[in-house]
Amino acid sequence: MIDLGMPRRSLFFIFLAVSLINLTAPESKAQSTAQPDPALRPTLESVFNSWSLAIMSDNLEQWEASTAYSRQIEIRNRIVSQRLPFPQALFEDPIGSPRLEGLIGLGVISTGVTATSTYFGKANFGTANGVAVTDNLLVLHFLKEEGSWKFDNLRIVKIGNDAELLLQIRNGDFSFLNGIEFQPSPKLPPVPQPVSTPEYIAEVWVDATGYEVTVEVNGHPSGSFSNLKTTELVMGGVRPGRNTIRLTTKLLDNPAGATPKVEIAIYAARDPAVQANRVFHYRPGAEVQPELLQEFNVQ
Repeated sequence: MIDLGMPRRSLFFIFLAVSLINLTAPESKAQSTAQPDPALRPTLESVFNSWSLAIMSDNLEQWEASTAYSRQIEIRNRIVSQRLPFPQALFEDPIGSPRLEGLIGLGVISTGVTATSTYFGKANFGTANGVAVTDNLLVLHFLKEEGSWKFDNLRIVKIGNDAELLLQIRNGDFSFLNGIEFQPSPKLPPVPQPVSTPEYIAEVWVDATGYEVTVEVNGHPSGSFSNLKTTELVMGGVRPGRNTIRLTTKLLDNPAGATPKVEIAIYAARDPAVQANRVFHYRPGAEVQPELLQEFNVQ
């Protein structure tokens, strides 16, 4: 048995990803039809500011009007899957929304239906007093739905003490925006199916060392995991009796680190405050099937 790791994770991290940029490595260029579109910046900033104000003022109607529909369903699914009340839990998140005031706009890139707008500066998420806010890159992602732009998520790209990057920004050289970290999605994402409040809250434990692994439980995607060990909430949890899991695996080219392996486990509990039981376990050894559809029972 294990602890499911509740209290819940911050819901804001569904909107937030954090990555590193290393300009001393070969630059990764995105294979995309996206193009610079500086005239789009005021529109995107207006959308983001409306979304940010909705978060700060607990305004559900404004949040729905400014948030991409696929992201709305994903947020609701995550709340419901933890047997928390929606929308109340949405506005109880301790992490705040960053303000754009004081940040330097570097560029907008758009495919016509998806877009990013990148900023440089001290993006403040309401960190605790005494915690320094450092200069980083803030990448806002947007989707165009029925002719209107909506906020989707954001990414913080940490630059550390990268003097070369700071010099580029100071000199107005934003060629690093060609990197994949700053590109919009090539197309609109699928809209997730809504889930119901589960009897069992569940997490999937994944070891995808040297592999890319995609996990789907009872028809609901739990995520894709590439060359890492992690846990993730199972959307919709699991139910008493028969459940299904679908795994797809792909060996990565030239994986770095340890010997490639795959191991998947699901842990579930009716009450997140108690220890969880393992209800599914997959450890194939050297012979990893590219796709597996299997049933498991929860009692």
